[in-house]
Amino acid sequence: MIVPPPKRPRSTEENVLPLINIVFLLLIFFMLAGVLAQNPPFELTAPDTAETQKAAQLQRQVLAVAADGRLAFAGEPIERDGLADALADWPNDKPLQIRADGGIKAESLTGLFTALRRAGISEVDLLTRHQDP
Repeated sequence: MIVPPPKRPRSTEENVLPLINIVFLLLIFFMLAGVLAQNPPFELTAPDTAETQKAAQLQRQVLAVAADGRLAFAGEPIERDGLADALADWPNDKPLQIRADGGIKAESLTGLFTALRRAGISEVDLLTRHQDP
């Protein structure tokens, strides 16, 4: 008479291991696939607005303007004299997005707008922070 070997109950560890593997792979995927926004090298306080804009429309290359007039483009500090060189490859049909400090005065931006026009930029978007009414 042949006696079948006793059945061994499945361990709960065997059931959990594939789940742990999948969660780990998803974690790695989202860490690598996530898009990180570049922050300017100085602190900015965005002005408030009541209008909203879809986040998908925002570009990664933003011209940041500090309250004291410092500039940064795509996360790298630049001088006002080097603005035309930094924006040389900017497409003419796309507006340049500017994130200016909320404490900056509008008249101090006029010199920047003149320099942008000389660099061939004809449209700009001023980025603001949404404020609930």
